[in-house]
Amino acid sequence: MLFGAAIAAATLYLALLFWIAARQDRLAGWGRAMSAQKRDWIYGLSLAVYCTSWTFFGGVGSAASSGWHYLPIYLGPILVFTFGFGLVRRILAQATAQHSTSIADFLSARYGKSGIVAALVTIFATIGSLPYMALQLQSVGASLLALDPDLKASVTAEELVLLVTGSMALFAILFGSRRADRAGENAGLVLSIAVESVVKLLALLAVAGFAIAIVADWPQVLAPPISPFSASQFDARFAVLTLLAACAALCLPRQFHMGFVEAQTDHASAPMQWIFPAYLAVTSLVIVPIVLAGINVLPASIPGDMMVLALPLERGFAGLALFVFIGGFAASTGMIVVASVALSTMITNDLISPLVFRRELLGTGHRTRLAARVLLVRRIVIAALLFAAYLFYLGFGITANLAGLGTLAFAAMAQFAPGLVLGMISRQGNKIGMICGLLAGFACWLILLILPPASGQSPVFLIHPDPLVSGVLISLGANCAAYWAGSALRRETLVDAAQAAAFVGMAAPGTRPAFTTAKRIADVRLLLAQFVGQKRALETLGAGYRDSDPVDAQTMAKAERTIAGVIGTPSARMLISSWSQGDPVPLEQVVAMFDETNRRLSFSGDLLQLAIENIDQGVALVDADMNLVAWNTHYQEMFELPDDLASVGTPIADLIRFNLEQGGAPQQEIDDQIARRLEHMRAGRKHRMEREQHDGRIMRIVGNPAPGGGYVTSYSDVTADRRAEQALEQKVSERTQQLSEANAKLEAATRSKTRFLAAASHDLIQPLNAARLFASALAEEVRGRDRLEALLKDLDGSIISADRLIRALLDISKLDGGGISPKPEPVAVDDIFDEIMREFLVQAEAKNLTMRRVHTRAWIHTDRALLTSVVRNLMSNAIRYTRSGGVLLGVKRCGRDIELCVFDTGPGIAEEEVERLFGEFKRGRTADREGLGLGLAIVKRTAALLGVEIMTRSIPDRGSKFSVRLEVLRWGPQPKAEQRRRRAPTLADARILVVDNDRAALNATAALLGKWGLNVSGAAGAAEALEISPTCPAAVIMDFRLDEEERGDGTYEVLCAAWGTRPPAILLTAEASEETEAAAARMGANRLMKPSSPAALRALISDCVARRSDGDQAEVGSAMS
Repeated sequence: MLFGAAIAAATLYLALLFWIAARQDRLAGWGRAMSAQKRDWIYGLSLAVYCTSWTFFGGVGSAASSGWHYLPIYLGPILVFTFGFGLVRRILAQATAQHSTSIADFLSARYGKSGIVAALVTIFATIGSLPYMALQLQSVGASLLALDPDLKASVTAEELVLLVTGSMALFAILFGSRRADRAGENAGLVLSIAVESVVKLLALLAVAGFAIAIVADWPQVLAPPISPFSASQFDARFAVLTLLAACAALCLPRQFHMGFVEAQTDHASAPMQWIFPAYLAVTSLVIVPIVLAGINVLPASIPGDMMVLALPLERGFAGLALFVFIGGFAASTGMIVVASVALSTMITNDLISPLVFRRELLGTGHRTRLAARVLLVRRIVIAALLFAAYLFYLGFGITANLAGLGTLAFAAMAQFAPGLVLGMISRQGNKIGMICGLLAGFACWLILLILPPASGQSPVFLIHPDPLVSGVLISLGANCAAYWAGSALRRETLVDAAQAAAFVGMAAPGTRPAFTTAKRIADVRLLLAQFVGQKRALETLGAGYRDSDPVDAQTMAKAERTIAGVIGTPSARMLISSWSQGDPVPLEQVVAMFDETNRRLSFSGDLLQLAIENIDQGVALVDADMNLVAWNTHYQEMFELPDDLASVGTPIADLIRFNLEQGGAPQQEIDDQIARRLEHMRAGRKHRMEREQHDGRIMRIVGNPAPGGGYVTSYSDVTADRRAEQALEQKVSERTQQLSEANAKLEAATRSKTRFLAAASHDLIQPLNAARLFASALAEEVRGRDRLEALLKDLDGSIISADRLIRALLDISKLDGGGISPKPEPVAVDDIFDEIMREFLVQAEAKNLTMRRVHTRAWIHTDRALLTSVVRNLMSNAIRYTRSGGVLLGVKRCGRDIELCVFDTGPGIAEEEVERLFGEFKRGRTADREGLGLGLAIVKRTAALLGVEIMTRSIPDRGSKFSVRLEVLRWGPQPKAEQRRRRAPTLADARILVVDNDRAALNATAALLGKWGLNVSGAAGAAEALEISPTCPAAVIMDFRLDEEERGDGTYEVLCAAWGTRPPAILLTAEASEETEAAAARMGANRLMKPSSPAALRALISDCVARRSDGDQAEVGSAMS
C-alpha cells in the first residue's frame, strides 16, 4: 500500500541529507565560521544520535511490555549530563588535547599509548555494536512490513532486511567515507545528524499528539483504559538498565565520536550541557500517551515495537504513518552512518594500518596512493560491518525484540566504562590492568548474556533471578576486579605514569613538595647529557656549580624543563621524580619512551604530509615564530622554490622576499609587503584574495590561523578559470553586440513591414471601395429591374468577401510579424458594446435576427482597439452562422473579474471541433461556406497579445458561447455626450467635399452621392480642394493616405484654417490602425472603413448634414467599418 511512497520519501530524505552535509562542508571549506550559539545547538542535537530505532520504536515496545523499564534508557544519559557533567568536560578537554580519533585511540593514549589496548577496544566495540546495528536493520524491515502487509506475500522478512542491509551499506559508504582524512573535521556530518534528530523528535511529537487525541475520547469507551505502568517496576532491573544507559552515553563508539571527536571546541558550554538531556526528557515523556493509546486501541496481535507506526495506520492516517516511518528511518540511518564512521576509523587505524600500511607510512614511496587505499579499506570495512550485523540478525534477532538487542549492545559497551572512568580519576591503573579488565568483562558478557539465549540454556551462574541483572553485575564486577588486580601485579612503566599524570593531572609547579636526594651536580649533568648532549647539559646548569655540589630544587626545575623540551612535561616530571628518589629507571623504559614519542611524532608527521600532498592546492604551514614547518610539492613547484629554501625552519619572510624579487618588485616595496604580511599572520587574521603573479598567473590565496600561533596558507592556480571567465565575458559581450545589432535590424524591418502593410492595405482596399461605390451607384440606376438588382447584389457580396479576405490576411500578417503592440488604457465596456451594436445591427436585421446587449458599468484596463477586434470577430461569426433566433452581447461577474460573452443560437460546434476551428482557414462543418476561416485564428492571436484566454462552450444544434475574462478596473458610469434633438436631415442639394487621391474611388463616391441628390465636389489634395470649394461645405469625406506624405487629418486642418470653421467630417480609410483612429479623434470625425457600406456611408452623411444645419462643429467620432 504505502511501500512505494515510503521508498520515495526515504530516497528524498537521504538526498536532502547529502545536500545539507555537502553544503556545510563547502561552507566550512570556505572558512565561514559558525556562531558559538549555533554550534552549541548543533552539538547538543547531534548527541541525539544516541536515540536510535530502539528509542524510537523499541522504547514504546518496552513501555508496553515492561512499563517503567523503558525509562532508564533516557534517565541514564540525563544523569550523566546533569550530575556528571564535570567528567564529560574533562573527557572533552583530554580528547581534544590528545587529538583522539575514537574511543579506542583515547583509551590507548590513557594507558601508555598502548596499541594492544586500542586493538582490544576496537575488537570488543565491533562485536558489541553488531547487536545494535542488527537492531536498526530489523526496525526498518519491520516498519516497511507494517506499512504494507501485502509485502509478506512476495518477500520474506529476511529477504527484506537483506535489501535494507544493502541499501544502508551503500548509503553509509557514500555518506560516511567520502574523505580519507582524520575524523573530527566533518562539519557536514554533524549538521546532518542534528537535522536527523529534529526529524525524529517531530515525528514522535506528531504521533504523540495523535495519541493524546485518542486518549481524550476515553470517557466514551465502556471499559476503563489499561495502563502498563506500576510502582513495582522500580526494581533492580530498573537500576541496572539506568547504569547501562549512563555508561552507553560515554562509551558507545558513535556517542564518543559525536560527543568528543567531532566537537568543535575543547570546553563545554552551558547550552551543550542541557540541550541533550532536554531532548531525552521530551522523548521519554511523549512515549507515555503513545503507549496508553496503543494498548487500548490496537489489537493485541500488533507487536509493541510497532505501536508508533500502527496507531496512525489503524485510524487511516497514511500521511502521519509515512512521517513516522521517516522518523524511524532517520533514527536508524543516523546510527548506521555514525557507527560506521567510528568503527571503520577504529578498525582501519588500530587493526589494519599497523599491519598493512606501516611500511608505507615509514617509507617514502607510493604515499600518493595511500589515501585512496585507506579510503577503499574503510569502505570495505563498512560493508563488512553491515553484512556481519545482518548475520547477527539471522542468528539472534529474528525472534528478539528491539529492546532486547539494544540491551545486549549496551551491556557490551559498558565494559569500557571502568577503564574510562577510573582512568580519568585515578593514576593507579595501567595498561596491564586495562587489558585484564577488558578481557574479563567481555568474557563474562559473552558467557552470561550472549551464549545462553543462543543455545537456549540458562546462564551457568546467577546472583539474581533476572539474567540481565546478574550478567551485567558479574561482568562489570569482574572487569573492575581484573583492572585493579592487573594494575597491581605489574609495576607501572615510566610511559604509563607519564600518561596517567597527563590525564589525571599533577600538582602545580609551585606546590611541588620538598624533597631530599643524595644526587649531586655531576649526576644531573650526566642525566641531561643523555637527552640533550654534553655541551647543552653544561650550558643548562652553568659554570657556577661543582660536580660534588648537592642538588637543590632550582637545579631540579632547570633539569626538568630541559628534558621536557625533548619528551614532554608529564614524562619529564615522572623521570625526574623517580631519578631523584634513587629509583632505577631501566634503560629499556627510557628507550621505549623515546621510541614511542618518536613513533607518534613520525606517524603524525607522515599523516600530515600525506594529507597535504594529496590535495590540489599548494599548502604552506608556519609555526608561531613564522618559520616554515610543512609544505607540499605543489607549493614548491608553483613558486619554483629551490630545495635549500624550501626546508624546515626557513623563515617565511625569506620565501616572501624570494617571490617578490622574482617579480621584480623594488626593494622598498618588498620590505613593506614582508612587514605587512608578517603582521597579518601574527595577528591570526583570516584572508581570502586573488593576486596576479609576475608571470601572468592568477593565484587564489586563502589564509587561516593554526592552533598554537601558527598560520596555514593555501594557494590555488585559478588562471585557467579566470581566463575562461574573461573569454566567456568577451564572447557574451560580442554576442550581446551582435544580438543588439540583429535586434535593431529586426525592429527596422518590423517598422518597414508595418509601413508596407499599411500602404498595402490602402492600395489593396482602394479599388474594392471604388468598385463597391460604383456598384451602389449602378444599383440606384437599375432600381426595379430584378435581374440586374440580383446581379449587383452578388457583385457587392463578392466585393465584401474579397475585402474580408484581404483584411484577415493583413491582420494575421501583422499579428505574426509583431507589428502590433498592446497599449492598455481605461476602457468602458459599454462603449465597446455600443460600437459593436452600431456596426452589426443592420446586418442582424437584414437576416431577421434579434441582436441584444447587456448594459454594464464596468471599466477595464486593456487595449481598446484589440479587444474591440476580438469582440467584432466573434460577433461577425455569430451573425454569419446564425440562421434564426438571435445573438447576445453579455457580461458575467466572476469575483473581481468579468466575462465578456457573445451568445448565439446557431448550429453549435462539436467538442472535438473547437480546437481545430482556431486554426487558419478552418471553418465549421456547415452548408454555409460564406466565412473564410480566419476570424477565430485572428481572435486567438489577438487574445494572446492581450494576455487573456478565449473560452468556448457550445452545444450542437442549440448554439455557442465565446467569452473572454478580464480584471475589473473599477465600476462607474461612462460619460455620455449631450444628446440634442435634431430635425430629420434633408440631403437634397447639400454640398459635400470628397478628398481622395484615387480618381476611381473619387469618381465612384461622387457618382453614388449624386444619386442621393447631393452636390459633390472632388479633389486629390488640399490645394485642389480650396480651388473648387473656397467656402465651407456641409460635410467633408476625407481619405487618410493622400499623395506623397500628405495625410487626411493634416489636409483637414489646412482646409479648416482657410474656411475659418470646422465642418463635420468622415475619415474614409482602408486602415484599421491606431494611427487612423488617432487621426479621426484629432479631426473630430467618424472613421469609416473601406470598402464602405452604402447604408453606413449614407447614415453618417445624414448625421453630418444635420449637425451642420444645427451649427455644430466637428466632434470626436468612433470608427465604423
